[in-house]
Amino acid sequence: MLAGIWEDSIARWARALGAVPHVAGTPEQATTRDSVVAWLSRTGIEVSYDTFVVYLPQPLSVSVEQTAPTARSLYELEPELPSDPITRTERVPAFNAYGASGDVEGPVVFANYGLPADYRVLDSLGVDVGGKIVLARYGRSYRGIKAREAEARGAIGLIIYSDPAEDGFRRGDVYPEGPMRPPAGVQRGSIFNGTGDPSTPGLPSIPGAARIPESEMTGVARIPVLPLGYGPATHLLRGLRGSAAPGAFQGALPIYYHLGPGPVRARLRVELERGETAYHRIFNTIARVRGSEHPEEWIVVGGHRDAWGPGAVDNVSGTVSVIAAARAFADLAATGSRPRRSVLFATWDAEEWGLIGSTEWVERHEEALRAAGIAYINQDVSASGSHFRAAASPPLKALIRESAAAVPDPRGTGSVLDEWSARSPAVDDPERPVPVGDLGGGSDHKPFYQHAGVPAASFGFGGPGGVYHSAYDTSAWMERFGDPGYRYHAAAARIVAIAAARLANADLHPYDFAGAGDQLESMVADLREEVRTVSSGTSGAWGSLDGPLDVLEASARRFRVEALRLQEAAAAWLREGRVDERAAQVNRHLRRANLAFLSPGGLTGDPWTRQLLFASDPENGYATLGLPSVRLAIRQLDIDELKRRVGELADRIDEATGEVESAGGLLSRD
Repeated sequence: MLAGIWEDSIARWARALGAVPHVAGTPEQATTRDSVVAWLSRTGIEVSYDTFVVYLPQPLSVSVEQTAPTARSLYELEPELPSDPITRTERVPAFNAYGASGDVEGPVVFANYGLPADYRVLDSLGVDVGGKIVLARYGRSYRGIKAREAEARGAIGLIIYSDPAEDGFRRGDVYPEGPMRPPAGVQRGSIFNGTGDPSTPGLPSIPGAARIPESEMTGVARIPVLPLGYGPATHLLRGLRGSAAPGAFQGALPIYYHLGPGPVRARLRVELERGETAYHRIFNTIARVRGSEHPEEWIVVGGHRDAWGPGAVDNVSGTVSVIAAARAFADLAATGSRPRRSVLFATWDAEEWGLIGSTEWVERHEEALRAAGIAYINQDVSASGSHFRAAASPPLKALIRESAAAVPDPRGTGSVLDEWSARSPAVDDPERPVPVGDLGGGSDHKPFYQHAGVPAASFGFGGPGGVYHSAYDTSAWMERFGDPGYRYHAAAARIVAIAAARLANADLHPYDFAGAGDQLESMVADLREEVRTVSSGTSGAWGSLDGPLDVLEASARRFRVEALRLQEAAAAWLREGRVDERAAQVNRHLRRANLAFLSPGGLTGDPWTRQLLFASDPENGYATLGLPSVRLAIRQLDIDELKRRVGELADRIDEATGEVESAGGLLSRD
């Protein structure tokens, strides 16, 4: 299988997909659909695409101006580079998706990263952003949180700029001399605080679907928001006076940062499509290698195909990894060697706007996924350097380590797992496995894992870079700095192929519930300590939580014990070669154990997210929050809600334990 994954083919696909910018909802993006369908159709496997009609208001005109004390235009597209021909193609306007149309002018206030802690500092210094334009820098959190916080505090507009401290000259030479962001490099991106099409929350956006009006959509901004590079932003920061910015607010520009307001003023003008013109068709491509024994059971491999520019890193790299793995499976199928279960290879549209293509697909196929979805493998930025990193649902972490161990590292110094382990500072015991991260938000694993309950994994190779969401995310950057020779693209595709093959062909689903049980018990123990810490600073009946927490700890302990028994029974059953009709029954119990960790009512304030083990942090969309329903109740200092959520979690763990126990019992039966 791995011999069919070739660097030269990957390079050819990558250059074609990244030849021009291809934003969701544009003709250029539709062309990438046709290319993927054509490439995979030649292999003889089933290939199709689905269509959704979604709310994607494209920009009609945008501008940022400084109006005082000196008038100047600050809006500019990234300059063309003679050394990078792709930068001479048509460029995407610098905008933030799901901002508001508007024309606002006012004094500027610098709010550091624009997060709640930063506003608390401004409050302590008497700086009010009401009626003003906030200037915040990218970093530390999802940009949508920055828009939400500025709007909530009465700002009339928001400018988000890329400070060189994050990904510019403070980090290294800038493009084209180095990999980092140059002064005019702009980070485009969505500020939508939601998942999926905002016009059809919780339902698939098929043609003719009922939709809510724009005025009632949640998660979209009601103020204009635009991005800037640090070159133009310097003019605003240099002219600000008022209080000196605290040390933590100081960035890397050669100026001393002040907070304002005044004397600098700015004007933002944004006109976006409205009404019917704001709806566009998006297209997911789906290639299916049908299973020989259990075609109704699915492993889904996916990566998003849309970008904010040429997208060589984000996410042409992930798209071609999916294509290469699909071709490897197709080559085997052509020889008569089909996987036992079906493997679907998807390229999603409109991920950059809010995980829209994958979410609409999951909402459309949720019943089938809950019945027979085995796992989802995500490829988002599969290669931009040489350092492997991974995150996964707890039951899939061992599988990712094993798959990385089976692929040689492109440097020829052992396996990918060997290099990964050698770089991991957390591994001081050679017998201890390298840590695999936990899944929050930010990519297409979210609808599968956090909404439908399908275990998921996401991994790839990273490195230093500053072209994220800019016109400089090109194949020239990739071939000079990210992955010369496309060797790490190929390595990522090989890990995908191995993991998918193991999931598709294993007699018993290769879930590591024993490892998941260890992690769950540790998390619950940490939860008690967190409750103790919070309660020490409050008044009230926090001591009444001891009983519910005792029950929760007992539930987690029982799950771990039964998971260990299952692991031992499965190992013995497989070792003795006792594969029989019980396997299908056991696998149904294993899938139901994963689904048991879903809350039917979802999280507080987010009923769409149902996963009780890990979710994205509403205070930082890129961060992961463990045991989210309980921890959100702790943050709210709501003891009644906390008791309810602790009880619900214990019940869900008990249900999962019952499924694991049933699976183990079947395997232990003579």
